[in-house]
Amino acid sequence: MCGTVSAMAGTQEAQQMTFAGRYRRIRRIGTGGMARVFLAEDEVLGRQVAVKQLPSAAPEEALRRFRREARLGASLNHPNIVAIFDSVIDEDSVLIVMEYVEGESLADRMRRGRLEDAEALPILEHVAAALDHAHAQGVVHRDVKPSNILIGADGTAKLADLGIATAVDATAITGSGDVIGTLAYIAPERLRGEPGDAAADVYSLAAVAF
Repeated sequence: MCGTVSAMAGTQEAQQMTFAGRYRRIRRIGTGGMARVFLAEDEVLGRQVAVKQLPSAAPEEALRRFRREARLGASLNHPNIVAIFDSVIDEDSVLIVMEYVEGESLADRMRRGRLEDAEALPILEHVAAALDHAHAQGVVHRDVKPSNILIGADGTAKLADLGIATAVDATAITGSGDVIGTLAYIAPERLRGEPGDAAADVYSLAAVAF
């Protein structure tokens, strides 16, 4: 009997450490809003991934943004955009499984001091290429900022977090007309309550460059 109980406890512990029965949790790597991000190993494909987790009990608007992030992210295939691999429901949470970028965010890098041109220009070029691709697919990011730009160990910059992105032909992401984004990087037209288009992303990238 004791052996059976012990085995059951071990199985439950293993399940708690695994997302969707496939992604083995390694450690937490970030928290933002109601979502948490974990480094995990895809035990089927044998690769490291980032798993973004949102409780299924989160407000409906947060769940709607989360699902939109997964859908829009999966529609974009570009070397300078963090790839979305999967979106699944796991017990009491909703998950987005995405590419793991081993490195740091541009925000982390900036805390160590000013970037010289030789370092800054390739990063800006990479993000600009990512935005060009997204805009060509009709997607506006709407939250371009240093913490959403990840720099890999090889120096490649990737644009992350499509949580408040929107398709040009989609309905509003909020029902109240609220302005969402990060104040220091929002284009003036969006602060006036206008939805903003590709030009608003370009303004935000210019603010990052500044």
